[in-house]
Amino acid sequence: MEHSPGFTPYLSKRLLSPGPSHGLLWLVMLLAIPYSTHPLADEQSPLPMALDGKSFQSRLGPVGQRADVDDLLVFEDGYFVSRECERRCGYAKVEYWLRAREDGIEMRAEVPCTDSGAMMYWRGTVRGDEIEGSFTWVNKRWYWTFEKDFWFEGRLVGADNP
Repeated sequence: MEHSPGFTPYLSKRLLSPGPSHGLLWLVMLLAIPYSTHPLADEQSPLPMALDGKSFQSRLGPVGQRADVDDLLVFEDGYFVSRECERRCGYAKVEYWLRAREDGIEMRAEVPCTDSGAMMYWRGTVRGDEIEGSFTWVNKRWYWTFEKDFWFEGRLVGADNP
């Protein structure tokens, strides 16, 4: 095999071997791999379009109380939005995360309010034509933080109702 001028096989072998003298080089290479800071990203399955195009007619309410608010949960083009929260409070549509579970598809979304510093943390599971889950509403101020937990359940729009 013919090599170009200046080629040093010994040097090339040393750079490719993960010996102790190149531990720092390997560490730098590993740290250069991109990663996400989202807590579900490491467990996210390749289901980016599994819920896209689906909407769930839902009811929601405070944990421990009756679900008395009608809502439409929409998954579209990689985004999630609660139409009722959008209408009432200015919550934006946001990217959502999924992961496959044995019993369904788990979703998560962190939804900021466009009108204040409040945030909603949604988590739910879709099983067939039904969705259920909860969300936590967090409103932070410099002098206090208010948190309230809610639950929801719904059915796929267009699905046959029993």
